[in-house]
Amino acid sequence: MPGKAILGVDLRVTAVKVVEIEKGKDKPFLKNWALTEVPYSLVDKHPEKEDAQADALRKLLDTRKIKTREAVAVVGGSDAYVKIFTLSQMGRTETAEAIKWKFAEEIPFPIEEAIIDFYALPKREAESEKVDYVAACINLSYYREIETVIRKAGLRLTAVTIMPDALEEAFRPRVTAEQDKIISLIYMGKRTTNISILKEGNLEFNRELSIGGENITLAMSGVLVAGEGRVEVSPEEAEKIKVEYGIPVDAEKYPKMEEIPVSQLQAMVRPALERVQDEIMRTFEYYKGQTGEAAIHKIFLTGGSSLTINLVDFLSEGLGIPVTLPDAMEGRGYDETLPDRAALDTVLPRLSAAVGAALLEGQKINLIPEEVKYRYRILIQKFSKPQYVLPAFVGILALVYLGFWLQGYFLQSELVGLEKRLKELKPRIETLEALERSAKEEKMKQLAFSAYQLKGTRMPRVLEEISRLVPPSVHFNVMQMTPDDIHMWGTAFERGDTAENILSRFVLELSGSQFFKDVELIQALKNYDYVQEAFNFEIVAKIELKE
Repeated sequence: MPGKAILGVDLRVTAVKVVEIEKGKDKPFLKNWALTEVPYSLVDKHPEKEDAQADALRKLLDTRKIKTREAVAVVGGSDAYVKIFTLSQMGRTETAEAIKWKFAEEIPFPIEEAIIDFYALPKREAESEKVDYVAACINLSYYREIETVIRKAGLRLTAVTIMPDALEEAFRPRVTAEQDKIISLIYMGKRTTNISILKEGNLEFNRELSIGGENITLAMSGVLVAGEGRVEVSPEEAEKIKVEYGIPVDAEKYPKMEEIPVSQLQAMVRPALERVQDEIMRTFEYYKGQTGEAAIHKIFLTGGSSLTINLVDFLSEGLGIPVTLPDAMEGRGYDETLPDRAALDTVLPRLSAAVGAALLEGQKINLIPEEVKYRYRILIQKFSKPQYVLPAFVGILALVYLGFWLQGYFLQSELVGLEKRLKELKPRIETLEALERSAKEEKMKQLAFSAYQLKGTRMPRVLEEISRLVPPSVHFNVMQMTPDDIHMWGTAFERGDTAENILSRFVLELSGSQFFKDVELIQALKNYDYVQEAFNFEIVAKIELKE
């Protein structure tokens, strides 16, 4: 039996990325995937951007024939705030209040508009009275934008998780393997870069940088002076050069391009690359200064910009730390029917956050409003207060008592009337009962005789005809037969042809038989309980058997 499937959705900036992960018996596996972009000109236009993303997501689901409806979205960038707070050990309510007011000092919008969630990290010292919490916060309006896209695409939003948790889950095998060392997970996207630092497999520090692949692209665009004159490189051309050839770290080894002097291109992009490198190094130094921890052992780089040729080598050399490109599907499987398998390998780093979100399913941070996440619990808490419960209980008791009293009164009145009428009709009832017994006995004799005739003459011939016509891959569950008609329920399985075609041919053969007329396929529903394609069916027909 297949396991539960969930969608991981990444809608940050103008992207629309979706993966379908199914939890198999032994390990999760990737069942489907898709990605696209909406026009970049809509990035700061609302609700036009959300409408375009919803339309794009709906088309991706239709094109890929994705039937799963539950989705987990991942948030990041400047719209999400992730912090590590160290607090005294308290109850969850008191902790939530303390974290709320810590966020109030840092976020640029009113705390009343914030959605906050958190979880505790394992204690390093059992006797410590302090607890570290991973806490996240987004604006309610940002949640509504995400929920609008998901809902308009025909999906149901079950959780909103954060980038650090999604990446940690996506690269769980690597995190576990390096558990005794301090490592960094870096997601470098188009406009932002998310840096997480983990120790002993737990998040210790997170920072969002307002730089990304777009900064490198813009640095590579502009006016260059070549021997033949001035050459202007547009952002679109720069992006194409970056994707095809990478960044010009070493001008001697970089591919030669007509009309574009590589040395000047290298000089233009160098400040942007050094800024990325400096910001990452500054983040590491700040972390070490705050915690007193040792240096970062290894960097795992992912995101769309991680695919840029020569970037890994540049960062490894400049930071003095090994930088590797991890596989978001390490330790997981792929569905046999996965579309565009070859293309997936070239874009998987772009999907790593969506993969992690689907695997996580909101188990840690879930930035859905309390009234949505705990709808029924809140209603129960609201109406379980004494001022509501006591009057309701008294009112229910009064209604129950009144209902029983009225019922007893009317039943007593009816009983008196019925007893009087029964005395009047008793002689007639006795006569009718005798006639009814006689009629039933006669009818039973006729039915027994008819059944004997049917079994002895018509039924074997009808069953023999059905046995001749039924395909090997059609199984009957129930069959009802009368002298005039037959009613069949069963399942058609795929065998050499689709289950739908096999079922259609069976109905046609029944219709062409001299034994049946008015053959009708009442229903044919796809059965998902089997690995092979199957349809549950219901067929009725009139028996037309000449004596």
